[in-house]
Amino acid sequence: MTADQSSGKPEHSILIVAYGNLSRRDDGVAFHLVRRLRDALGLPEGENVPGEAIDDDYAEWSDRLAVACLHQLAPEIADIVSQRDIVVFVDAHVSGIGWQPVEWRKLPPEYHSGMVSHHLKPDAVLALCHSLYGRCPQGYVLSIEGSDFDFGETLSPSTAALLDQAMGHLVALLRAESVTPL
Repeated sequence: MTADQSSGKPEHSILIVAYGNLSRRDDGVAFHLVRRLRDALGLPEGENVPGEAIDDDYAEWSDRLAVACLHQLAPEIADIVSQRDIVVFVDAHVSGIGWQPVEWRKLPPEYHSGMVSHHLKPDAVLALCHSLYGRCPQGYVLSIEGSDFDFGETLSPSTAALLDQAMGHLVALLRAESVTPL
């Protein structure tokens, strides 16, 4: 973290981690959101711009903003996450779990053991950062409700309608951290 010379405000580096399955309609909502953010920032499509090649896709969009697009969260992502000040995990969720259609919340580091060790929850990734690297970024979850997880790459109308609200949360964070002029 450095200090912004003009305002004296600390500058934080941000990582957006989008994950899901683009081939399962609403499960790929995080990648649709990344594409929308890329377009809003005026970044070109193509090489080194996440959202086209999804699995293990990582790019530095600026000196303070990076994006990783993954199929699922695995322990290996802790290394990249630990190098940032703020991380936002973006994914889809199903109704009936007590979350809002667009869930935005701070995320404390917390490890939950499970039978499957190759797939982690965002709070477990943060806990790994702390355990392995001695530092843990401030974490957020941005989860968008999905209703159609059948095969296909387009979003259901109900999930697509939530993208503006989800984008609002990301843009507000980026503005608050002076990462982008959006």
